[in-house]
Order: sequence, then structure tokens, then C-alpha cells
Amino acid sequence: MSVDDSERSVKDGRFSFTAESKLLLLILVVLPLGLSHWVAVVALVAVVAVFVWRAAVPNDDPVRALCNCNGIAMNKTILHWSYLNFKDVPMDLFLYEDLEEVYLKENFISVIPKWLLNITTLKFIHLAGNNLSELPADIYLLENLEFLDVSNNELKQLPPTLGLLLSLQQLNVSGNQLAELPVELSSLRNLEHLNIAKNQFRRLPIQLSECVRLNELNVSDNEALVHIPERISNLPMLQSLAADRCALVYLPAALSKFMNHVRIFHNTAINYIPMVYEKFYQNFYDNRQRSTPIAVRRKGLFWVRELETNSRLVLPVGTRTVFPVPSAENRVTLYDDCLHALQSLNRSVPVYENAALHRLLPEPYIGAHINNGPIARCTTSTCSSCLYTSYYFMVVKRRGSTSKQLFTCNFCTNRCALLWLASNDKKYYQVTWRVSDDDDDDADAAHVSSGK
Repeated sequence: MSVDDSERSVKDGRFSFTAESKLLLLILVVLPLGLSHWVAVVALVAVVAVFVWRAAVPNDDPVRALCNCNGIAMNKTILHWSYLNFKDVPMDLFLYEDLEEVYLKENFISVIPKWLLNITTLKFIHLAGNNLSELPADIYLLENLEFLDVSNNELKQLPPTLGLLLSLQQLNVSGNQLAELPVELSSLRNLEHLNIAKNQFRRLPIQLSECVRLNELNVSDNEALVHIPERISNLPMLQSLAADRCALVYLPAALSKFMNHVRIFHNTAINYIPMVYEKFYQNFYDNRQRSTPIAVRRKGLFWVRELETNSRLVLPVGTRTVFPVPSAENRVTLYDDCLHALQSLNRSVPVYENAALHRLLPEPYIGAHINNGPIARCTTSTCSSCLYTSYYFMVVKRRGSTSKQLFTCNFCTNRCALLWLASNDKKYYQVTWRVSDDDDDDADAAHVSSGK
């Protein structure tokens, strides 16, 4: 009986023999013929073994899928059709009225047919390793979709309608040729896992910060990505961030309080680590591959130069003023307090998307500061206040360590800075620094340090 006939017989309510049923029937036939009892015993043991195996292997196990009807039929809700060299999505999917999960990875499928979008019971689609060049604009019809994996295909852009999949929890588009994410993804409020690694992104849309349930983000191996917006790295539920082998010029100092897994240190242009990453940093990272620092335009960025090795450090975008420690108290401006008040409104309405508000602002840079949101958090763990454009700043190194790594600390008040320094004085020492202006280049610094 063919696979198609077997499926039709099940739908029609007719009984079809399984392999173990046929073997058991054979035993009942040969016993009356007076053959050796050991033949019947061996056959009986084989039947029992088959039953035990079927009970032990779960229904959604791919090994069982490949052994059950040549890997094509599973049950009424789960279908494994991976590694079968399909060039098109077989229309036999319509035989499964209650289909929820379909595995079609590592085939040669180039198009998602429109009729597939009518199977609205689908919750899980795995199409990794195919030849897809685009996703259909009508993909929003899969209103119950929770998992979508289209990694390792040939996608060059994603349809804006992807943002209408309001039930989507996991999205994997890694290993494609994407250069931009549609801003409409901000509507995916149930999105928990996003993998956009191994693409061609230069920037991430700040609207991604509206995915408030995101707890795992992977942007690794985007070789042109120079910046992760602090609004994204500071998402309230973000627990895992991977951004290795990008072109990051600095690490975002505003990091989620719940972060417990970070893979971000293999960015060759980075020359300092914010103290918020210290618990993730190991000395063996000092041996990571280094290259000539990426050329970054100086205008609009805030730089300092640490005077132990004369390295220039670029501080987070939006920094206007930094104060040394110790320094006078209460130097953070009222302007920062106003920005903090605006961020409180952002919990209900995205202030940075309010065009009317931006037209009322007296200076364009104010709108940029509103868009950026907090650019760091106070390093003192008992405080962790959000910082915006001005803060107290320290550059430190570990005492008694062979590591030459620089760490930076940001504080909301001089008091917080002194409290942190008092509790960590035996572990770290301060490195002297000064503000570096646009005319302060590395050649001049080397000339001064040599005493010429």
C-alpha cells in the first residue's frame, strides 16, 4: 500500500496493517504448521521490540519520522518532510486538516505557495536551508504562527506584513542577504527570540525596542554593523545578547538588568569594556584577533583619551559632558531630568515617534537625545539609575592582572562613584584621562608621549 493510499484509508476509517501486525499474523499462521518453536519465539521477540521502540521514541522525533512511511507522514498535527530534495512544497499538505508543525528544512524549495497560507492552523514552520528569495506579502494570513525559521536561504528583504504575525514568538532569518529590518516588526509584542546573524545589516531599527518580550537577540557576523542602539540592549526582558564579529566601535553601556549571557567581545575595533560587562569578561579575550580600528567620523561623537596607553575611547552616542571622579556633586543637568521624564511617557506611547513633539523642539539634537533614550546605567549596582547626556566617568584597570584591558564606569552622582570606588579599590585602580577634541589625533598623542 502506498503512502497516499495509506493516508486515504485512515481518512476513510478503513483499517491498514502495520509492520508489527503483519508479523504477529505470520506467527499465528506458522504455529499450526508444526515448525520449530524457536522460530515463533524469535518472531515474538521482534514484535515486542518494535512495540517497545515505538513507545519509547516520541512522536515528533525526526528519527522516527524518517522510519515512519519513509519520513513523509507523522500524525495529523506534525509533519517531517526535511532532507527529501523537494523543489516545491508538496500539495499533499492539504491531507492534514489540523496541521500545526511542518519541517521542510534542507530541501530545494524556492517559493512559498499562496495556498500554504490558507492552512491557518500552522504554528510552526521550519524552512531553513532552502532556496527562498522572498517571503510572500500575504504571510500575515498565518495568524496563529508562533515559530518561523527561514535561515540559510537567499532572502534580500522581508515583507512589512511580517509585523502582522502578532502571535510570533521566534523568528530566525540568519544566513541570508538582508540589509534592513522592516520597522513594522515593532508590532511583534510576543516576540521572544530573534536571530538575524550572518546578514548584511549596517544598523538596527530603533523600533525594535518595542518588542518588549524579547529575551534572546543574535546579531553576530554582520560585518558592517557598527552600533547597537541602547534602547534595544536595554530591553527589560533581554537575557541573551550575541554580537560577535561585527564592526562595533563601542559596546552599549545600557544593558538589561536580567542579562545572563553575552557573546560580544570579538569585535576588533573595541578598545574598552563598560563595567556592566565585567562579569562576562575573561582574560583569554585579550588574545582575540585585533585589527586596525575602524575609521569613525569624529563629528558628533564624544571622545576621551586615557593617558596610560594614550588610547582614544569613543563614548556612547548622545554623551555631551563627563565629569572626573572625585568631582563636585550635583553636576548632572536639569536637561537630563527632563529626558528622564520623557522616557517615563514612552512606556505607553513611543515618544521618539511623535512627529508633532519633534517639530516643537527648539534644537534638532534634542530629538536625537529623545530617540537614543538612556545611554548607560549607573555602575553602582544598588543604584542602576538611567544616564542620558552627562555623567561621572572613570577609566579603570584590574590590579595585579596580566590583562591590559580597560574598563569604564558611569555614575549618576559623585557619591555613587566614591561608594563604588571604596568597595572595589583593592580590585581596580583608576587610569587618568582627559577629554579629546576633534584636533586630538593619535599621531599628536604619540608625539607628546615621546617627549618630542
